[in-house]
Amino acid sequence: MAVIDGHGGYVPLYRVERSAVAEQFGGSASGESAVPARDENHVTMACEAAETALARSSASAADLDAVFSASITDRFAEHGIAAQVAYRLAATGDLRTGDFRATTRATTDALGAARTLADAGETVMAVAVDVLPADPVADGSPEAGAGAAAFVLSEDATDPVATVTGAGSETTGFVERHREHGAVAEEGDARFERRHGVPDAVAPAIDRALDGSEAPEKAVAGAPSTRLARTALRGVDAETVSTFDSIGFAGCAGVALDLVHLLETAGEGESVLAVNYGAGGADALALETGRGVERTEGLTVADLLDAKEYVTYAKHLEYREPVEYQGVSGA
Repeated sequence: MAVIDGHGGYVPLYRVERSAVAEQFGGSASGESAVPARDENHVTMACEAAETALARSSASAADLDAVFSASITDRFAEHGIAAQVAYRLAATGDLRTGDFRATTRATTDALGAARTLADAGETVMAVAVDVLPADPVADGSPEAGAGAAAFVLSEDATDPVATVTGAGSETTGFVERHREHGAVAEEGDARFERRHGVPDAVAPAIDRALDGSEAPEKAVAGAPSTRLARTALRGVDAETVSTFDSIGFAGCAGVALDLVHLLETAGEGESVLAVNYGAGGADALALETGRGVERTEGLTVADLLDAKEYVTYAKHLEYREPVEYQGVSGA
């Protein structure tokens, strides 16, 4: 049975108050969103999270058999993140890499692939990272967030952070939200999605993950909005953990950061459910925490949420503009 042997998150230092964004368009909003600095991109943030996860695990870089990444906002159509993370970790040579894209379910796709390899005896790093774009014309995108989170999965560990006790998926083909590269997302009918898209996907996935076991004590849910996330966990009688109010919608990294935050604040022997709703369906993971939750070397997600500096609405837009990266403009 696969285990999570290491976990780590990364949140940029800068925040924008959503009210400051909404005021530009005569609206109102609450909460904060994470803003990447000019020198932070998908690769740098993914590497920060991956290094923390590896440091907390019993594995070394040389033990890794594969590195997978998940992102919906990587600006490169051909470039990839996983191989660069592997290089930064000095995990090169006989190692597979994979980049999962096009849906926030990429996070659980990457974790699912990692789990399969871990069950077969391999050690795998899975990292999720995103920087959501902002629209300076429509509404300024007050909830556009950023961040990264990573996990090391293996077949076994002396003191695992958590054991994966079940997994389930449901693919319905229901897609309301879509987005072109570099653009902000176009949403569908939110009410219709809450009534039909989310329940039809999430309920079967949860049933398969729990497989008749008792209700989880704690849960996280990945979705593009807090309302969709609440809908995803409707009927689940568990304490929920979310970073949405502090960092905004961080794409693939959102549910992964929530799970890292949950594990960093959990005790041994707790049951956990992670639900991830995205384009076309939903995935769910059931976990039981182990003694490894006590390993919180480096900065925790709570530390990263507390350490922050506010930027203006203008900086929020400026810092999300594409820059030249490794000789390629618009990255």
